Amino acid sequence: MEREREDQWFIIHTRPRQESVAECSLLSLDIRVYLPLYYARIKRNKTKVPILSPLFKGYLFAQFPVESLFHKVRYCRGVKTVLGGQHGLWTIDDVLIQSIREREKDGVVVLKERPQRFSRGDVIRVDEGDFDGWEGVFYEELPDNERAVILLTNVHFSSKLIVPKSYLVAEK
Repeated sequence: MEREREDQWFIIHTRPRQESVAECSLLSLDIRVYLPLYYARIKRNKTKVPILSPLFKGYLFAQFPVESLFHKVRYCRGVKTVLGGQHGLWTIDDVLIQSIREREKDGVVVLKERPQRFSRGDVIRVDEGDFDGWEGVFYEELPDNERAVILLTNVHFSSKLIVPKSYLVAEK
């Protein structure tokens, strides 16, 4: 393996839902590890609650001397593999890691809130409330900018429904 710079972070692919286990295992080897976390909004009992989750599910970043520790890192508990190809391991510059860290508050990455914009004809799904799971087509936003009119598509008749925009997600 080629010699890597010390300020490079290697991308560690973890086993499913084992990011914290891999982090602890790597820390026990005195390796610098970065597992960015954020508050994901998970639906529980028809309401969304914040749950601390990895920013990149299944991945974390680590700095270590490849020549002496690659084998130990590769076989740590929770680690699936160290990402790379035929020409060496994949790395991320320290500048990118620092840019993620700058967005942290109390050790948790704060995501920018972006209001989701829909255009007429966008296929959407209601994600909350009494009509959870219903699908439709975005028709228009109401003047209060809080609610929207959608045309339901999963009913056997033509129907308009007014729902809070926060309940809508784009259907892919």
